[in-house]
Amino acid sequence: MDLHIKDRFYIPQILPQQGKFKEFNLKRDIIEKVAVTEQDKEKYSIVEHREDGKIEWNSKMDAENPLTVEFSRDELDYLKKSCESLAESAYPDDFWVTVEKIYDTANS
Repeated sequence: MDLHIKDRFYIPQILPQQGKFKEFNLKRDIIEKVAVTEQDKEKYSIVEHREDGKIEWNSKMDAENPLTVEFSRDELDYLKKSCESLAESAYPDDFWVTVEKIYDTANS
């Protein structure tokens, strides 16, 4: 699955805060795979503006160089289940684009 910076920020928000031990391990593995590293911060020119809580990055570099992540079947099932639990919640449209991407990958 190709993930852009925004996807990588949203995925940890999709995952539930509580769960069983197996789910904890799946969540930890998923977060490790999508985490924004120091190298990513340099590569994509990611800058956090703490005063207004906004994050900026080089969108052209991001569009041309997504992170390709291979999730296991268990990870995809967990992500899908997490997405389904949010179905009745309100989020910005671009959040739902990430959910749709996960859901489509899990169902393929």
